[in-house]
This record gives sequence, C-alpha cells and structure tokens, in this order.
Amino acid sequence: MIKSKKLALALALGLALNVAPATAVTKSPTPTPTASVTKAPATKAPIKKAPVKKKKKVVKLTPSPSPSWPPVGFKTDKLNETKLYLKVPTAKELVGILSAKSALASQIKACTKFTCGAVLVASETGCRWWQITADVVGATSPENRTLKTFGKITTSVTRSAAQQVVTILLVTSEPIGAGHIVSNISADCNQSEPTGQLPNTDYQVVAG
Repeated sequence: MIKSKKLALALALGLALNVAPATAVTKSPTPTPTASVTKAPATKAPIKKAPVKKKKKVVKLTPSPSPSWPPVGFKTDKLNETKLYLKVPTAKELVGILSAKSALASQIKACTKFTCGAVLVASETGCRWWQITADVVGATSPENRTLKTFGKITTSVTRSAAQQVVTILLVTSEPIGAGHIVSNISADCNQSEPTGQLPNTDYQVVAG
C-alpha cells in the first residue's frame, strides 16, 4: 500500500512546475471507456422425445367351423337309408350361392332367357357322379290353368366328396316368358363309371 501512494504524489508535483507562471489548466479527466457485454439469453436445446413404439396387434385366426351334418333344411328318404340329401334353394339362397361360385356364371346367363331350376345335393359317402331328373310343368293354356308337363330334363355332373354340398343348375330350352317351372326333382348318386361326358344336360319336350 505505501509504494502505491508515493507514485501518485510525484506525478502531481511535476505537472505544477511545467505550467508556471501561466494560468494552470486542469485537464478534465478523460473518461475511461467501459465495454459493456450484453449476454444473449441462453437457449435451451430442444429435448427430443423418444419415439413411441406402437404395439402390433396380434390377430388370432380361428378355423372356420365345419358344416353341420346332416345339412340343415335338406330332405332325405323317410328311413334315411340312402344317406342322400336334397334341397331346392329359395331365390335369395340361390343368389348368395351363385355370387360365390364363378363356375356357374356362364350357366346362369342362360336363365335370363330360358326356364331354369336349381337343387342342392349331398351324400354322406360321396358320389362318383350325379344325375338329376326333373319335369318342366306349367298351365295348359292361358284359359286352362290345369298343370301340364311340357318336358323332362336330365342333368349329369361330376363327382362330389363325402358330405360336400353341390349346387346343380337345371337349364331347359323352354322360354322364360311361358311361366313354366321345374318340378318333381330327384337325384341319383352313382358310384359306377359315367355313361357319357360330364357335365351334360338333356332336355326332351313332351309331345301333346
């Protein structure tokens, strides 16, 4: 502290000797510039959120239930000796069946012009080939409403597995506008060799 004070006094005396006898001018002290540092506001680094892992949905596949046997709504012989089952589908049932069976699409086109029938058949043991027979009946005339048989149809199709339900269309050559229907349908399950080419449809017009 003593050394610092002496240095300050010697400088003051020297200034007084140099300026005599003139009027003493006192210099205004030069302001010492002060640098002010403005600190930028601190910015926080964005916090990255950890990606949310989506849980995968596990879909459990359940096997389709086996169709009931004997098939519901089908008819068979009274003693159930043949183990054959037959059902004439309603129009609504037939539309649902045909929409799922593209193989029948070409046949169903013919039914927009000609009288057609349909039958569902099944066998407990399976068949090598099926033969379906039916009659085409209708009113005798517009004046006479007595039913008359106009023709007979025989349709043969290939094999079916055990307990497999098969849809068979019966396409006749009778014009659809005549108001005829396919009736008296019967089914034959054959285990022998087919007698002709399958599938096959034969329609015979009844004379008279």
